[in-house]
Parts: sequence; structure tokens; C-alpha cells
Amino acid sequence: MSGWWTIISTETPEQMADLAKVNKDAILATWEAGLGGLGWITQLCEQGKASQLSCNGFPNRYTVRASDLTPLLASGIAEAQEGVFQEDLPAGWPGSITLHRDRIAACPPGQVLTVEVWDQS
Repeated sequence: MSGWWTIISTETPEQMADLAKVNKDAILATWEAGLGGLGWITQLCEQGKASQLSCNGFPNRYTVRASDLTPLLASGIAEAQEGVFQEDLPAGWPGSITLHRDRIAACPPGQVLTVEVWDQS
């Protein structure tokens, strides 16, 4: 499979560095997406709403304030339809999306979230 696996967490980038020690209850959402699955986070970076900390695909790591990301998550992750992804929403393959809506709703607007995007090729 070529694409990306995304993890959104309330843990810091340093805490996320060791996935074996990640607090599973800190994860807000995970999903798999195709090659276009980075468009939404790239757009947030271009808008100055997210910062990219690493970019080697193992993982690409970003930080973003909850106020800029939780509305996208709360509205739902768009599912790929015949390989087409909406530009303004995170996108995933049907069946590969996990959203913890209670955790997403509990995030204070100023909280910094960590986004990890792993290369699946």
C-alpha cells in the first residue's frame, strides 16, 4: 500500500517519539490515506496554523493548536471516494478511520496537538 498513516495525539512530540510508551488514551484519531493524504496538514502549515518538525516520513511530525485542528476532526474525516480526497478535510480510506469524539471535544482550544504522519510505502 502506498500512502500515509496519521496519528493525532495530545502528547508532546517528545512523548510521541517512543511509540511503545505512548499513552493510548491521548490519541484523538488515526487513519490511513492514499498519496494525497498530506494535503490537509500541508495546507495548515502554509496558513501558519501548523509547524512541521520532521519530514522524513518515519514519521513526518507536526504540531498544531487544537482550535485549528479539532473542528476538522469534529466534522469527520472525509472518506476517499474512488481515490479522490477533499482538499480541506483530512481524508482516509473507509474502514481505516478511528475518531475518539469525546477526547476531541475535551481538548482546550489552546492545547498543542502532535500530528504524526507515517509513510506506508
